[in-house]
Amino acid sequence: MSKAPPVDLEKYLVGRNHKYLTYQQAARLYGLPYWAFVTVAKQAKATWALRKTAIVDIVVFERYLEEHCVITEDEDVIYEMEDYVMPRTRKEVQNIEELVKSKKKKYVRYAEGAELFSMGLHSFQSLAKDAGAIRKVKGCVLVNLEKVEEFVESFAEEDF
Repeated sequence: MSKAPPVDLEKYLVGRNHKYLTYQQAARLYGLPYWAFVTVAKQAKATWALRKTAIVDIVVFERYLEEHCVITEDEDVIYEMEDYVMPRTRKEVQNIEELVKSKKKKYVRYAEGAELFSMGLHSFQSLAKDAGAIRKVKGCVLVNLEKVEEFVESFAEEDF
């Protein structure tokens, strides 16, 4: 089965007074990262979904920017969106060694465990797998530190 030909935007736009661009074209025009532009365009309700592509009504998008745009003293444009919430990043745990030693934190993620054991990420991942200390919870991989420590201690050399 061959691929469908690209969408002919002209047949959808005949008789319209608005200017339409694809997400990629419009993101380049405004100098924004692709996904940031897509998010703002959707909030502006300036998008139209067509078969395998989407277009942005630039007139509607411009109107939205005029209402939500602030110009600073150095004439840089900053887009402020009252309802837009930035995606949360995982916060770094302070004093992780103390939490682990006091048994308050039994499970950690790969990055935290690698930092705790002073290892590279991939080395810690393979160590945790070999120790059988991995638990997957809703797409999140947690490592049982007690099992990893027992596994590491099993390699202790005895004095002869």
